[in-house]
Amino acid sequence: MGLALDAPFLVLKDPRIRTASAENLNLILHQEYWWPTTWAGLYRPVTTVSFLLNYAILGNRENAAGYHWVNFLLHLGNVWLVYALSLRLLKRTWPAFFAAALWAVHPIGTESVTNIAGRADELAAMAVLGGLWLYVRSLDMPDRRRKIAAMALFAIATAGVFSKENAAVLLGLMLLWDISFGIGEGRQGVLRRIPAYAAAAASLALFWWVRRLVFDPLPLPVLGFLDNPIVGADFWAARLTAIKVIGLDLWLLVWPLHLTCDRSYNQIPLAGWLDPMAWLALVMVGAILAFALARHRKDRLIFFAAGFVAITLLPTSNLLFPIGSILGERFLYLPSVGFAIAVAALAHRLGRERLTAAVLTAVIALFTFRTFARNFAWKDELALTANDVRVAPQSFKLHESLAEALFKQDPVRNIDRAIRESETAWGIVRSLPPELISPLTPSNLGVYYGAKGRLMGGMLTAQGRALYRKSLAVLLRAREADRAGEKKYDEDLLAHGKPLTFRVGFQPAYWNLGLTYAELGLNAEALEAYRHARSLIPPRRRSTTQFRTGTWPAAIRSGRRSRSSRRPW
Repeated sequence: MGLALDAPFLVLKDPRIRTASAENLNLILHQEYWWPTTWAGLYRPVTTVSFLLNYAILGNRENAAGYHWVNFLLHLGNVWLVYALSLRLLKRTWPAFFAAALWAVHPIGTESVTNIAGRADELAAMAVLGGLWLYVRSLDMPDRRRKIAAMALFAIATAGVFSKENAAVLLGLMLLWDISFGIGEGRQGVLRRIPAYAAAAASLALFWWVRRLVFDPLPLPVLGFLDNPIVGADFWAARLTAIKVIGLDLWLLVWPLHLTCDRSYNQIPLAGWLDPMAWLALVMVGAILAFALARHRKDRLIFFAAGFVAITLLPTSNLLFPIGSILGERFLYLPSVGFAIAVAALAHRLGRERLTAAVLTAVIALFTFRTFARNFAWKDELALTANDVRVAPQSFKLHESLAEALFKQDPVRNIDRAIRESETAWGIVRSLPPELISPLTPSNLGVYYGAKGRLMGGMLTAQGRALYRKSLAVLLRAREADRAGEKKYDEDLLAHGKPLTFRVGFQPAYWNLGLTYAELGLNAEALEAYRHARSLIPPRRRSTTQFRTGTWPAAIRSGRRSRSSRRPW
């Protein structure tokens, strides 16, 4: 398995993890998660430190195997925690074993375990599961040990939220446990729980305070419409779409056959009042919640399992607030724990233990086979995007990423396939308002047209000239999108009371545009494009060598946003 999807950015392009030094630790604590690639408003220093452990201390550097082994070991630790929690709930060894085994091999876990960037989900899940287990154990402890447990709970909860924000659900799960199984001793029971609740709440307060200190001086993060169209929808369309996505989440837990790493625009269209999938999801979710509430007193275990899924899914559901993605299978890593416990509990209530064991073993075997097969898709970027684009054919980003991977592998032999995939991506988004379009998409397509033009003889042939003109046309759309996006971003800065203290944009689009102008003999226009590109590079990174013509700069060939980029597409 290699470095795919977000892993190259988090591992290969983060200078903070290359050496274990006080300076790098200081940068990790004072910069956001995606630094220096972009600003996405995420703060996960514990996860970044874990990558530093791999890169600098364990010496894995660019070798993906070490990162995968750490992810696998973290998953094994989480499996043990699921077993311990299930044993506490189910009271019997075999049901607890089946719950843990079902969760351990559930195919949905590959999106967090095999995906190196999924380590944030694993660390957060470990904190939530470990914190909940410790809280439950602490209820039976004497006063002195319970206070020590509260301090340990604070450390665990703090590590969790500093790994990924959704670990904040620990406090809600503690409350769910008490609602499900009662406090038992009235006022005394409340007093026994105060130290643990205070510890969990204090971790959230600390995270909020540190996060505010870090992000106040940083640029304003922007949620990308193309990654999550819900951010651009009105209130009711956003909620209907979020409910439709929750329905898809629940279906993936039951039938994890069609998995994909991306479902960006326009794989999941915004829902309207007449969207049957949204109403079907609403009925399904409502029925599950109604059943769990109705059975609260008679079936506290199922109530807890349903509540576990609901609480752990809520932060990434887009119901309360929009996040950076409309749907991600990795978001189901923790909610699938509640699903596994519910399945094991219901199965063992049938009373026929041999039949139940045989059925659960068959399900676990099927899940294992699907998980094994899914792992091969994560071999590298090309294998992943080629596989997943069949599952999500309307996701513009998958087509775009596949084109990039093809071009990177062999820019000569794969040029026609890269153009087809890039044209598909551009066709999905081109009708959107310019400020909603990522300039990366038309910019990459312009690169591929230009590369094909050179292969066809350049300006010496009619075919080459025609391809250069196609390149110019689409690159002008990239410039239009970048300028519109910059204008909208500046308006957002002013609206949030932040000063316009810097000027950045999507610099590669202007390098590409300048080179195409130069190929067409439009030297004045090429020089202007190069000058604009230069103005977008921070002064400390400027170099006259970046203005040599005749070759495509590495930043252009990769199609990735430079450090001067500011919108997290």
